[in-house]
Amino acid sequence: PVYRCKKQEDILNSINTWWKQNQEKRKASILFGYSLGKAQRILHGLNKEIGNIYAHTAVYNVQNALYEFGLPVYPVNRWTYDTPKNTNDLIVAPSSAANSPWLKRFEPYSTGVCSGWMQVRGLQRRGNTDAGFALSDHADWDGLLTAIKATSAQKVFVTHGYQSVFARYL
Repeated sequence: PVYRCKKQEDILNSINTWWKQNQEKRKASILFGYSLGKAQRILHGLNKEIGNIYAHTAVYNVQNALYEFGLPVYPVNRWTYDTPKNTNDLIVAPSSAANSPWLKRFEPYSTGVCSGWMQVRGLQRRGNTDAGFALSDHADWDGLLTAIKATSAQKVFVTHGYQSVFARYL
């Protein structure tokens, strides 16, 4: 399933619900997102009472550096080969781990991806994950319009996304 919600809080609640459902099925939950930015939003919004939260080394390294720098981020545990396998766990990993042999050590597991691209139907169907969460790091339509209005920009360059539609609207 793909979870689309307007508010970030609702998307994060959907992730926590998915995690609980996986626990009921006795499956570990593996959640993919960028190691810098997305992972921090995910980790911040997870319900720490549901179970243990671990990070793939790539996510852990970024999270730990931010934590040591004094930023208010969740101090996450790194998953290692010595970490006991537990189906109550949630592991946040980079997307590059999605099709790697690394996943086999968590079987049985369920995978989810956090990406704004989950709002695009074709990408939802082609994804190799069990769940998709439309959590974007980019400004949405209303956010872009608000920024343009607030800056009184006379000229706007549209670089990606639905450029022609947005440019026509402007």
